[in-house]
Amino acid sequence: MSNRRRLARERLEIYLLHLILAYQRIILIGGLFLLVYAIAALFINLVAGLAALVPATFLLLVSNSYQVALYTARLGAWLGTLGRHDD
Repeated sequence: MSNRRRLARERLEIYLLHLILAYQRIILIGGLFLLVYAIAALFINLVAGLAALVPATFLLLVSNSYQVALYTARLGAWLGTLGRHDD
């Protein structure tokens, strides 16, 4: 991997991490609303409730844990620079 591509990935990772941390409260509120919806949907339809519970859990983890936010930013940066060829 070239230095240029690695630096682009690291810059994007830092930008995404700052973006996640800046909108941490909004992510938390969205996760809580989705959690309430998932619990309500569990009583009606088990599959829909479980399908909504997974993203709700992820959003709550991202909003409360720095490590999860960091790994999410790393994954997003890796996916964002996956197909680029700057060589």
